[in-house]
Amino acid sequence: MVRAFVAVRVPGVAADALENFLSELRPLARVRWVRREQFHITLKFLGELEQGVIDEVIDALAPMKSFTPFTVELNHIGAFPNLNSPRVLWLGGDKGAVELGRLAKRVNDVLYETAGLERESKKFTAHLTLARLKDSVLPEALVKRLGDVPVLSWECSKLVLMKSLLTPQGPIYSQLT
Repeated sequence: MVRAFVAVRVPGVAADALENFLSELRPLARVRWVRREQFHITLKFLGELEQGVIDEVIDALAPMKSFTPFTVELNHIGAFPNLNSPRVLWLGGDKGAVELGRLAKRVNDVLYETAGLERESKKFTAHLTLARLKDSVLPEALVKRLGDVPVLSWECSKLVLMKSLLTPQGPIYSQLT
């Protein structure tokens, strides 16, 4: 079984800027911060799939891997379920959100039609996870620093299929396509 998801990755300069920002945040709170190799926006989480289904997913996504590029810009902090009781801190933005939503819908439709995977029922929210929290209270110093988020911008031009291996130290991601 392979735990997989479809995503867009954060490239080069934007990943550098995000890594610099997180290096400033890490000392401010004891939470599980995302590592650089994990920087991505999930378009569709697929769950645990057999290798045969993974092969079908790869074939179904092949025509979609490249698309008309668009700019993604992330510039504000959010949280699930909310900032008053955060479990996940994330970075979001408006620029590129509509295009990411359309791409997520296409992925959802194609994988339903060709590989028989369930359609995503939750509303898509374009976001990049920054940290996962056990304690839902954010330290004051972190809250203050979150108000000064750098703008991350890049040209989004391809999607990837990722594998996620869960370990006690956190997930290890590798790119399948």
